[in-house]
Amino acid sequence: MLNSSDFDIKKDPILQLLAIQLMLFLAFQMLAFIGLLWKGPEGLLIKSEVVQWFALPYNASSLIWKPWTIVTSILAHEGFFHFLFNGLFLFFIGRMYLMMVDSISVFPLFFAAGLGGNVLSWTLMQSPGMQSFMGTGMLLGSSGALLGLMVALARIHPELPIRLFLFGQIKLKFVALAYLVLNILMLGSASNLGGTLAHLGGAAVGLWYGWKRSQGADPFRIFYRKRAESHLQVSFRKPISDEAFLSQKQKQQATLDELLEKVHRKGLSSLSKSERKLLDEYSKNS
Repeated sequence: MLNSSDFDIKKDPILQLLAIQLMLFLAFQMLAFIGLLWKGPEGLLIKSEVVQWFALPYNASSLIWKPWTIVTSILAHEGFFHFLFNGLFLFFIGRMYLMMVDSISVFPLFFAAGLGGNVLSWTLMQSPGMQSFMGTGMLLGSSGALLGLMVALARIHPELPIRLFLFGQIKLKFVALAYLVLNILMLGSASNLGGTLAHLGGAAVGLWYGWKRSQGADPFRIFYRKRAESHLQVSFRKPISDEAFLSQKQKQQATLDELLEKVHRKGLSSLSKSERKLLDEYSKNS
């Protein structure tokens, strides 16, 4: 069960990403509303013209004049259901990622997966056949970044159970695998091929990051090392012996193992408020 303490936007990167996406979506909708009031149905073109300044164009000459779109396209959505689905996906997968991994790697992984998806999609869409078909097309949405988050989490904690409507409890690794297989099967369709490629590119980045984290390394540590140093506080305390330090670490690891085993058996909802707080603290310090 979620508590009010779980929704601190100042500390929660998932809520921060949702807030940015919501503000952009509402801004686009307000432009559409103003356009309707001003010019009727023709006024909707105002919204479309503004969205083009956020979407990643497949036309190389357009990208030269709008290089920032390789990033802004990861955060912006135009359609209501596209925004709603991605928002719900980010919220639920993001909550699990915060609980099971950490919060400091969310932004680097989200944008790395989004950029990876954009680069793969844009590059392959430069083929002669696709340029003649999608030369004026655009890429918009955070799906690639979201798939990167999910695949990374599934690689780090493959046995993590989640509950899906109609399917019941299922391990996360199977959910991630189903998404990947579905996108691979869609490669033979010209419909939303650019989006499918972005999904697979983001998933590849997530798989790579999850593999590195499962080996005890964090490739993104260099991006937030300065942030950690800026919050460094100096304090003086009596040093403990090596034996006491080792004993303390062993107790912490034993407690963490028990919590993870409980999550694997019964899911995140089985944890009490104190257990979730403890797991969150261990994740942040790992």
